[in-house]
Amino acid sequence: MTIQSDAAIEITAFNWVPPFAAGLVRDLRVRWALEEAGLSYRARLLDGGSERPAEYYREQPFGQVPCYREGDLRLFETGAIIQHIGEKDERLLPRDPVARARAIQWTYAALNSVEPALQNLTAIDLFYADQEWAKLRRRGSGFRQAENQEGG
Repeated sequence: MTIQSDAAIEITAFNWVPPFAAGLVRDLRVRWALEEAGLSYRARLLDGGSERPAEYYREQPFGQVPCYREGDLRLFETGAIIQHIGEKDERLLPRDPVARARAIQWTYAALNSVEPALQNLTAIDLFYADQEWAKLRRRGSGFRQAENQEGG
């Protein structure tokens, strides 16, 4: 693991999330990219259940996680953070212009096309699964094609 208390890179994360959110919090993407690139980082942990300190909104205008600090650089959007980390390691962001453009394209697709659909399904399954509208929406989502075809 590349967590080091004296690392030059710092990310902000929550010290705890409810079980339904485990694995879905956005700091995990940044941690994953840092680990893939072999870059050490330290974590500043916030209490996810408490209000953020007022100064935190200067770093992250939406009060979310993660924030990324590296020297004078401050970033708060995971797509931008991942792209910045990718610049440091061609395994994450190839130097070849065509391969690079494709990697960036898939980053945007993951954030803007794939993730919103999965978040909708997660909300349906976790919070509204017993409601008729949710059952109908889930059934029509295409994610349970085999069940629909079998009349399930």
